[in-house]
Amino acid sequence: MMLEKIQQSMQSPIMKALMFIIIVFFIGAGYFGANMFGGDPEQIAEVEGVSISGQTVQRRIDNMRQRDGAEFEKRYPTDASREQLRASIAQQLINQEVVNAGIAKAGMTASEQQVKQWIRTFEPFQLGGEYSSGQAREFLRANGWSEEYLNEYAQERIAAEQLQSGLNSSGFALDYEVETLYRLQEQTRDVRVLRVPVSSFSDDVSLDDSEIQSYYDKNKSRFMQPEQIDLKYVRLSADELIEAKKAEVTEEDIQAYYEQQKSSYSETGEIQVAHILIDNSVDGAEAKAEELLQQIKEGADFGALAKEHSSDTFSGENGGQLDWVDAVEQSDSSAGTGWAPEFEKAALALENQGDVTEVVETDFGFHIIKLLERREGETTPLADVRDEIVTKLATDLADEEFYSKESKLDEVLFEYGDDIEEFAQQAGLDVQETGMFSRESATGVAAEPALLEKAFSAQVIDSQQVSDKIVLSGKDIVYVTAQNYKAESVKPLEDVKPQIVATLTKEKAAKDAEAFANKVLEAMESGESVDDLIAEQELDWQENSALKRRDSGMDFALVSAAYQMSAPNGDEAARSVKPLFNGDYAVIELKAVNYPDVASMDEATKAQLQQTAKSLSVQAETSGVIEDFRNTVEVTQ
Repeated sequence: MMLEKIQQSMQSPIMKALMFIIIVFFIGAGYFGANMFGGDPEQIAEVEGVSISGQTVQRRIDNMRQRDGAEFEKRYPTDASREQLRASIAQQLINQEVVNAGIAKAGMTASEQQVKQWIRTFEPFQLGGEYSSGQAREFLRANGWSEEYLNEYAQERIAAEQLQSGLNSSGFALDYEVETLYRLQEQTRDVRVLRVPVSSFSDDVSLDDSEIQSYYDKNKSRFMQPEQIDLKYVRLSADELIEAKKAEVTEEDIQAYYEQQKSSYSETGEIQVAHILIDNSVDGAEAKAEELLQQIKEGADFGALAKEHSSDTFSGENGGQLDWVDAVEQSDSSAGTGWAPEFEKAALALENQGDVTEVVETDFGFHIIKLLERREGETTPLADVRDEIVTKLATDLADEEFYSKESKLDEVLFEYGDDIEEFAQQAGLDVQETGMFSRESATGVAAEPALLEKAFSAQVIDSQQVSDKIVLSGKDIVYVTAQNYKAESVKPLEDVKPQIVATLTKEKAAKDAEAFANKVLEAMESGESVDDLIAEQELDWQENSALKRRDSGMDFALVSAAYQMSAPNGDEAARSVKPLFNGDYAVIELKAVNYPDVASMDEATKAQLQQTAKSLSVQAETSGVIEDFRNTVEVTQ
């Protein structure tokens, strides 16, 4: 019903789409920014009780920056462009919650079967392209989701997908809309553009101390110095001890360990045999086995006899052949071959390929065993594992010393806790110093999360005592005491003066650049020559008699600015000053807009524009749905 209502109310999908784009532009330009970002700085909006925070917006931006790298900085080089991005993302999040709430209020829901199917295809629950209950449980645990929340989330997503599917299927494109898009897309413009760089005016900017002082006084919040601390610390690390202990490991130690653990460095030999089994259920089983053995001794084919007579039909089909096994007897330290003890002993006694045992009796019956092949084991040379052994022996020594010194430090902390130098001496350790650092600038040991959390606690800041043990990892501990502390404060003017000068210089240069651009524009509007004026700044016009939207011959910022202008009336050129993305300005003279002949449009272009027109139609309908939902959903901004 809602889609029908929207469709009936639409007079032109393209016009609706264009209006939607204009609205998004104004949002991006910050026209609604005061309402959006006022009040609680952590909350930018609330939709039916669901809070949308500035942190959520910032996370989206951070993800974009991480994903796009340098391209992000090129796309959003100025504070203004980043504020536009922030506002655009905020509005997207608000619209998303408006749709969710609108769907809920409209009673749109999903069946239990649909929810189950959605959950089974939910990407985070997939493992190797298939649903995994273990993967699902881990995802729910890691994200703190309950099963109830998962079901609610699934119902929301299903309803939203169904709504979007309905919008997509209702999109359409009329011929005149396709023709309009073609004229807009393929138009060219006759322009003359003068770029006025802000940098051209920077050298002429002069600042006095009062301006710098005034800016500093009004913007002190921008120049805050976070709290900082300098720590003395004693660190006991098993990893550091290991490196020191390696020098204590002797060649005798290495050789002795290698001999003791030689089996660890040896690959067990393997054996493969074939057998014929006559099990106990066969009448005269032992006699039959002896008869077969005699035939083998007289030259009969072992494999053929196994296939015809062996009670082990599985191996018999393959000439009695069994799988490869380790050529070692069962013992306390080895599972052996896995064969029956009598079978194992007889098989391992075979030495040469083709050798055959006498008849061997086991609980299964009577066997004749033939050696097919042996693979001898290999022992890794000491030289190849020497470094590994040194590290192992050093680690054992380091662990022993670590626990001994850790125990000693725990024991003397109370007695020597007021003097970190004396405290360290009791365990033969050195006192080190971090230097001043803040939470943001911490490096090395200071950046360890456990230490960083403790460093700015009152227990450390307000005490001269050695702290309790801070565990950085299983065998890495540290004790600290504050050497110096500086509370959060405003940075001195002298420290931030270069930053202020750069900011004010850029601001003044931008104003001068804008004023110059407007001066050029005014002279042109008055019919005066601007050649001398432009020459003074060593600037040049750029001309293009058929500028396209995607013209690589002119900077994108200039092309974009030229295409923001309306077509001139009559023969008189349209002129304007436009700000560019990077802060520069441009004087633009638009002489004419040239539209293509619609009859020249080929079928491929027409198909592409039909799809574009359909997408704009869907976009317009989506805008209408959001607006319709807004009439029933409570949104606070």
